[in-house]
Amino acid sequence: MFKSFSNLMEASVVTNGERFDVLDIDNLAWWLCERQNPSGGFNGRPEKLPDVCYSWWVLATLAMLGKLTWIDGAKLQTFIFACQDQETGGFSDRPKDVPDPFHTLFAVAALSLLDYENIQKVNPTYCMPQHVIDRLQLDPKILPS
Repeated sequence: MFKSFSNLMEASVVTNGERFDVLDIDNLAWWLCERQNPSGGFNGRPEKLPDVCYSWWVLATLAMLGKLTWIDGAKLQTFIFACQDQETGGFSDRPKDVPDPFHTLFAVAALSLLDYENIQKVNPTYCMPQHVIDRLQLDPKILPS
């Protein structure tokens, strides 16, 4: 999963979007969408349990491909919030597990890509606030929806 994301990021940033032509975008997006489980969460490969960090890896890649609408965002949001610890506010890999900073970052970043209320936009290529990307005048190529 990370390999898909990193390869697409390289095509977006390093080649300034010029290598998107070698991708079978619809096939890649279909494979990513197939990672969504009945719980709404995503796994990294078939037959594995969903993990909240894949919410980011899959959504960020789909955002770069212009295919965010291909998944059930409401079900994913439900899964993400099921992974949140009510006492600390942090997120874990799966519901009822111990929250940690890694999964919390990717859960909040995924909620941003789902346009969840009161969360600033996160850039799918850099996993950084969009206003920072704009201020630095970075221009990662993202395919239109």
